[in-house]
Amino acid sequence: MRQAKEARSADDYAIASETGLPFNDARFDLVMAYNVLMHLEDVPATLKEIRRVLRPAGTLVISIVHPFSDRGRFATTEATSPFVIQDGYFACKRFEETEERDGLRMPFARWSRPLEAYATALEDAGLAITSLREPVPQAGDGRNRMQRWTRIPLFLWLKARPLALK
Repeated sequence: MRQAKEARSADDYAIASETGLPFNDARFDLVMAYNVLMHLEDVPATLKEIRRVLRPAGTLVISIVHPFSDRGRFATTEATSPFVIQDGYFACKRFEETEERDGLRMPFARWSRPLEAYATALEDAGLAITSLREPVPQAGDGRNRMQRWTRIPLFLWLKARPLALK
């Protein structure tokens, strides 16, 4: 948090549990959940907490690893390699892996959930999806590392707004 304060990129900073945000109800016009929901065990409770701090006309923007991309692997590193489904799509599964690039190793642990699990959690939290995008990565990095992801979705972007209260 020290680096964030030194960068002065916001007026206020807080470290908190995803289900106990230290903000008043309806405080924010925009909440961004960038590559975080797939790391959390209780997405429904997190989305309810986000809904609590979101203004009635506010927007929630979500970026996650596409649920489909977790369910298989490319057979090789070639750009035209087939994508092989290893696990069923519909179950909720926790997994761990290590990515290696340019001599650096980084461990990742996350949950893989089907799209319906996110949609249901949003609906149960009083949020409606207003936009869904599956961005196609740029493939021009010279090493074709992203070329294969122009055939299979890697990320999923969602926008959601609070449902009108009855």
